[in-house]
Amino acid sequence: MKKAIAIMLFLTTITALAQDRLTDNENRFYTNKIPNKEIEIKLTGKNDGTDSALLNAKIASLSKSGGGIIHLRKGTYYLIDVLLRSNIQLKIDKEVVIEPFLDTTAKKMGNSIFEVGRKFLVENVAITNEEEDDEDKENWFTARFPKGDYRMKIITACNVRNFKFSGFKVIDSYTPFSAIALNLPDNSNRDEVARQGIVKNVLLTNSHVGYGVIQIQAGKSILCKNLEGVGGVTLRVETGSGETGKLNVQTVDDIVGRNITIKEGDAALTISPHRVDQGRVDVEGITAINSTFAVQLAAGFKDRKETGVDNIGTFDSRSYVGDITVTGGKGAQVKSKDFMFFDCAERKEMVSKCQNPDFESTAGRSIGVFRTNSTLESGCKNGSDGGCYEINIGKITKTNSDFLLPDNFIYKSMAVNGCDKTKVERNADCLEKTATENNKKDTKSKGANKNKKRA
Repeated sequence: MKKAIAIMLFLTTITALAQDRLTDNENRFYTNKIPNKEIEIKLTGKNDGTDSALLNAKIASLSKSGGGIIHLRKGTYYLIDVLLRSNIQLKIDKEVVIEPFLDTTAKKMGNSIFEVGRKFLVENVAITNEEEDDEDKENWFTARFPKGDYRMKIITACNVRNFKFSGFKVIDSYTPFSAIALNLPDNSNRDEVARQGIVKNVLLTNSHVGYGVIQIQAGKSILCKNLEGVGGVTLRVETGSGETGKLNVQTVDDIVGRNITIKEGDAALTISPHRVDQGRVDVEGITAINSTFAVQLAAGFKDRKETGVDNIGTFDSRSYVGDITVTGGKGAQVKSKDFMFFDCAERKEMVSKCQNPDFESTAGRSIGVFRTNSTLESGCKNGSDGGCYEINIGKITKTNSDFLLPDNFIYKSMAVNGCDKTKVERNADCLEKTATENNKKDTKSKGANKNKKRA
């Protein structure tokens, strides 16, 4: 009898959890209200700032007359600070390549190709490929970020309602910013965060370990779907900017993720509240391949570099992460803070390696599925140790056993102690030297092959 009651209670709990999940119906997040007036804009393709001015003028004019769709056809265009306005959709051809226009006066911080709602409210907008719901990457347009001393995003979105961003590939160059950023507007009004939006069908390559496809610092009722990163963290729900931590006022809630993939990166998903008590996150369909982890759950903490509210943040305990498929292997971007999980010999080897081009990670092997310090099981204690919180965890599937640690959940207490401490050096010369040595090896190899053919 007791066993039957226990089973009934268990099933009741599972059913209650299923009913309490955040739904992923796209109609809940975005409704197409953009007028069907369609125009085509011809840009010059010149790398001199002209095209940004032309596109901005066309957007402003069409928005003022009620809105519509602007088609951008085949070509390579150099754009920066394009301001999207209400009731406008940009439909971009698959044969379009967008690069940032960066002259000698370009900011080193916070560059964006498209800005949405930083200075004023924007409603009913979209930036998509021509077939906006097409999941075939061959039909997506491309954004390409060249190497340089700047921080680049394709989209910054703030005070925007009812939006959709979809259908593009971003070829990064390890720049230290996520390709898409949702944040507070310039006036820092917490009532003016991005609401009711979809971000889907995006591929990012060559990502910096600390960043990725999207970072949500401020946003409510946002669906992130079919996002893939090669390197970095694909979906980062982390409220770490100085302004978001000034007050303990929720800026993130009702964040839904579906089909989130990471390859040869840090993690598919990172959740970190810093100082603020945040709302709910519901993510399923996570795939991690040859990456350090699949998911990272961080306890709240007070940012050392920022002044702000005297609080350590949490996420709503009704949050959910599940349906996780993980394949371990080599090629992960491993941060030096995670070297502590390697034994002394392998740790020494990791320290001696050249870092990746982001100078904050080293190529290594997968460590585990979850890295967390937010739960009681991980040793978290509210107070100086951080803001502790528990979330609901769903099914985990490992396709192989190629992980540093066999456990699904990785805690700081699993660190290997007693190794010599050696500082990891950030060294651009190391990468250049390695590239030169590889070129020499290739030349020798080609020469040897030619001699073999002659013989």
